[in-house]
Amino acid sequence: MKTLGEIASFVGGELRGDASVSITRIVHPAVAEGNSDLAFILSEKAASLLGGGKIANAIVPAGIESSSRANLILVSRPRLVLAKLTELFERPVHVCPGINRLAEIDHTARLGRNVAIGPFCSVGPNTVIGDNCRLISNVSVGAHVSIGANTLLHAGVRVGDRCEIGHRVVIQPNVIIGGDGFAFVTREPGSVESVRQTGEVKSFNNEVVRIHSLGNVIIEDDVEIGAGTCVDRGTLGETRIGKGTKLDNLIQVGHNVTIGENCLIVSQVGLGGSSKIGNRSVIGGQSGIPDHVTIGDDVVIHAGSGITSHVPDKSAMIGIPAVPLREFMDREVRMRRVPNIIKELKRQVEEIMEKLNSLLPPQR
Repeated sequence: MKTLGEIASFVGGELRGDASVSITRIVHPAVAEGNSDLAFILSEKAASLLGGGKIANAIVPAGIESSSRANLILVSRPRLVLAKLTELFERPVHVCPGINRLAEIDHTARLGRNVAIGPFCSVGPNTVIGDNCRLISNVSVGAHVSIGANTLLHAGVRVGDRCEIGHRVVIQPNVIIGGDGFAFVTREPGSVESVRQTGEVKSFNNEVVRIHSLGNVIIEDDVEIGAGTCVDRGTLGETRIGKGTKLDNLIQVGHNVTIGENCLIVSQVGLGGSSKIGNRSVIGGQSGIPDHVTIGDDVVIHAGSGITSHVPDKSAMIGIPAVPLREFMDREVRMRRVPNIIKELKRQVEEIMEKLNSLLPPQR
């Protein structure tokens, strides 16, 4: 429980009202009920709820005017404040302290201080788990794995042999780290090779041979990975996810992929094998990056885009096939003008035809 005064100080906001009011929870303004609720308001539309009388305390963006009698905390960057407040009022996932009797820990594994491992977890030989790590339940960690301090593995996470996970990493349920990459070859040149060379299917995949995945996955510090995401191990080297990067649910990270630092990658993105994503890049949901393609630093790729070639630094891309955003918008503007252009052309043709008809001699 925190007072309004303490909260205002913590988020760097301007308090207008009673600093001594105690707050027990942060809520959406539509469900605020009592004097201990703090409504979080992001927009002018939501601010209209202040007049309903149910909201006693609220955080609002600076510049929004209100005649409400509610206690207000004015902030300049509301979503950043929301991040701070959710940390302050966090409800940690439940995990019993210590090692559950239904967990299976190899005798050669080394566990740090204050490690919690839930039921039906398994930890393989020669694996090292750092201080304050939490494995919720049904988590399997292979052999020769290293996991840094303060890392959280939710239920159903699978970590393959030899993978490395940094400090303060959060991995959501049913993520697979270190599955084999999708790497195969045909004994003779196959259909894909013939299409690349000639544009036609002239060879066929009569036998497909497996390329084994001998590498690993390295996840650096402060990475978060959403539920159901799969990160394949490298063929001979590593698949790497850089420090501070956040991956959404249901993402496929192919073998030998390198993702830079502080990237944001939204759900259902597919990263082809050996593709490279630069630092601080953002990739919208359901976008596809082919194998061996490089995305530069500070790139923004809009949702549903199909990348076909390398993307330079600081580019904004959209569409299938993806083109620079400015080019896409210019094309859209021109396309919207087409109906009016056609209408004007028809009018001009009709005028010309009328003039031509007036020049023709009358029919007898």
